[in-house]
Amino acid sequence: MNHQEKRKYIPLNVGETAVLHDANTLLPREEIYERLAAFIIEARDRADEAKGKPLNELRAHNAISIDGARGTGKTAVLVNLQRYLALEHSKLLSDIHILEPIDPTLLEDGESLFLHILVAAVLHDDGIKQAQRNNPERSRMLNQALDKLAHSLEAVDTQKERQGMDKVRAMYGNKHLADCVQDFFREATELIGKKLLILPIDDVDTSLNRAFENLEIIRRYLTTPYVLPIVSGDRGLYNEVTWRDFHSRLTKDSAYRSELAYTKALELADEYQRKILPFPRRLTMPAVSTYWQQENIYLYDEKHGDIMPLRNFISWMGAFLEGPVNGQEDSRLLLPIPSIRSLTQLVNHCSSFIPLLPDAIRGAKNELEVRRIWQMPTVPLEVLANFQSRHSELNERVKREYGDAYKAFSERMKEISPVDYSLCKIKHVDGDQDSITKSDLTKKIAEYFRFEPRAGAVYLVLLAKQHWKFWASSSPLLRQSSIFDTPLFQPLAHNKTELDFFDKTADLSAWPSALENRLPSEWLAGLKSRQTILPYPVAEVGINAASRWDYKKLISSLTLEDLDEANKNRATFLITLLAQRNFYTNANQTMLLNIGRIFELIIASIIGPVSQEDIQAILNRAPFFSTRALAPTKTLTLEDASGEEQDAIEVESDYPFELIGSLVADIDEWRNNHEVDIIELSPWLVYKVFNKVYSQVTRNIKPAKGIYLIGPSINIVAHTFYATWSAFGSFEKGELFGLPNVVATTNLNLDRLKNFANNPLFTTNIGPFAPTNAQIINRDETYENRSTYGRNTRTISYCLAEHPLKMWIDKAIDIEWPGPVKDSTAKIESFLRENLRIKAQKLDKGTITTAAKKRTKAQRDKILEQIQLAEFDEDNELIRLFIEISAQLDIIEPAKETP
Repeated sequence: MNHQEKRKYIPLNVGETAVLHDANTLLPREEIYERLAAFIIEARDRADEAKGKPLNELRAHNAISIDGARGTGKTAVLVNLQRYLALEHSKLLSDIHILEPIDPTLLEDGESLFLHILVAAVLHDDGIKQAQRNNPERSRMLNQALDKLAHSLEAVDTQKERQGMDKVRAMYGNKHLADCVQDFFREATELIGKKLLILPIDDVDTSLNRAFENLEIIRRYLTTPYVLPIVSGDRGLYNEVTWRDFHSRLTKDSAYRSELAYTKALELADEYQRKILPFPRRLTMPAVSTYWQQENIYLYDEKHGDIMPLRNFISWMGAFLEGPVNGQEDSRLLLPIPSIRSLTQLVNHCSSFIPLLPDAIRGAKNELEVRRIWQMPTVPLEVLANFQSRHSELNERVKREYGDAYKAFSERMKEISPVDYSLCKIKHVDGDQDSITKSDLTKKIAEYFRFEPRAGAVYLVLLAKQHWKFWASSSPLLRQSSIFDTPLFQPLAHNKTELDFFDKTADLSAWPSALENRLPSEWLAGLKSRQTILPYPVAEVGINAASRWDYKKLISSLTLEDLDEANKNRATFLITLLAQRNFYTNANQTMLLNIGRIFELIIASIIGPVSQEDIQAILNRAPFFSTRALAPTKTLTLEDASGEEQDAIEVESDYPFELIGSLVADIDEWRNNHEVDIIELSPWLVYKVFNKVYSQVTRNIKPAKGIYLIGPSINIVAHTFYATWSAFGSFEKGELFGLPNVVATTNLNLDRLKNFANNPLFTTNIGPFAPTNAQIINRDETYENRSTYGRNTRTISYCLAEHPLKMWIDKAIDIEWPGPVKDSTAKIESFLRENLRIKAQKLDKGTITTAAKKRTKAQRDKILEQIQLAEFDEDNELIRLFIEISAQLDIIEPAKETP
């Protein structure tokens, strides 16, 4: 077997040292080590040919450059080069001698000091010192060369202080110095009986104020064929310091045409680097991500041997953090592992639990298998592979009916012996047992990523995991917070001290313009400079409803087909989930409809069992991600006449406790039937769904004016649920579950929700996981097959098909709620003239505004209430004008006492 085909290893207990005692732990073999070996062989041959030739004919820029940012493993390459050559090119070591890497940070003041360090590195090398003891004659010749070099160095160092002929001699010594350097290195190679010295220079750019001078030493003096410099560092930084040096020289005496000088400096820097670091001799350290894309890199431990491929570990980490996402709409979470150093530190930190991961995870053949095993631990890989193959075959047919694929899945699940790839105890030969829980994993991984600046998103996900675990395991009576009281869903919390360490690449700059005139300008101004770790949609303002809209009374008074007492109560409760009342002053009150409570109840019911207390708490809180929930009370309210602030939420005193209890019982039954307890809901998946829902729903639900009808309000509830459901499907559907990675992105029309089962959002995104309403009612074989697939794949798209809230919504939108009354313009005109006391011949915006200004806030509200009770059509131009004018006057006028 060729060595390139052998396994490479990352030890679990690898420390911070760059020295790796096992050559099999050298990762960039093909990319770096093999090419270095080729360059060294070439340089060895050139040095052999140089014997007997004049030095001036031998000078050449042959330095090798290894480019890479901090932590990419450059130092490890230099330190371990000898071990690699001993393994792969042992004969080559008889012709070359590798010096210890040189650290340029030891430099002090004085331009030629770097050359001093290079010479000292040769003299202090153990091989050189041993050869001096063994061969006195060659040692004497080396010392003679060293004396000449020392005199030349002294002449160069003191030439500025000399005068007359002494200065001329010193300047000649500068030219002579290069010859002395070559003589010294040649004598050193002959002393040890080698043909070539390898001179590794580590991070020549580290000392920024000396970086250019260090490169100059390489250009002037390391052109001898007897030395091969291997220079590691960041070439981008080389370029920066080089052009800046040229630019400073060009503009030292005059800043005239500085832009032209800048362009010229860039050209000079390019040519300078091309000369001393030739393009063909430039190597680049591989991106760290290339390591986990290789099959033959393994994690290793002396106790357990080969534990698992690095690729499997990284795939598992991604699945653990992301959940079952398909990559659509940037749903894959980028792992913050910027360098090989960070990778080895992560492996070392996780070394205690890596051997405890399920055998199936550690032995999986590829990333897809790892993700399938983690997501669906009770589904044999062959069953899902067979399902995918069958589904793909059926997809090629003209009439695409996939029932046979689900039937085959169900049958195979019954035929094949059960499996369980879940996290479990590991029993060792010595009888010891180790185990780890998912909570332990979350805590352990969070301990590492909390110190990685680029890991902000990952850390937020891990905090949310911990918060949800605590919430689900707590007694309902002791739950003091919302499931969304965690920074992943609270962008305004990203300025907390504990999150200051993380990079913040997003902001809330879109909020001030979007929320202008809806929230106080002072509060919005503070958001312009607010940065966040992740992007967020604009907070939901909500939809204005009529201020005195008594939807409970209205629903109770209706006599409609299918609207029995139970459905009346459910419809009332659904709108109650939407409604919140904001109090600005004693005389200024408005009702807003927000989707946040609907969304929170859906997610909470998946995370854990919900109680009556949980639902009551949701009703008492401002809707999730509403402006009321995010903005402080004092900035959202105006002071009343007495100067006291009013609460923005009207606490319900007449909760339908019996109805809430029924909903809680239905949710418990739903969780049991669908085995929701075993689903590990991913906070990252919920974050992506939340972003999508709030971006789409709040954009699509924009009635021209306030809502005062039952039907449109029920539609908002349904729209929110269906949008959430389809968003889960859009991120879950894909190859992970044996399905094509094709999703629908159409908008959900607010007025066409009754036919949602025919919408592409259902047929494309949800249908592959969930049964239809007809199948749920019939409970036939098709339903059982689809349920077997959905239950075992543990998808949210499947579970929500029979969610109790959905059952209530489906019944509510099927009811034909009364619409606005189409009244004649004459009747409406008469109403407004009478109530506003308008005598002008023409009724338009001007006359209505003039009359409305003469009325108090309370009087205008009374007229609005009469409009609602009369069920006038708010699409009527005159009604619309009065509503808009009243709203504007409410904002600009102080409350007046009713006369």
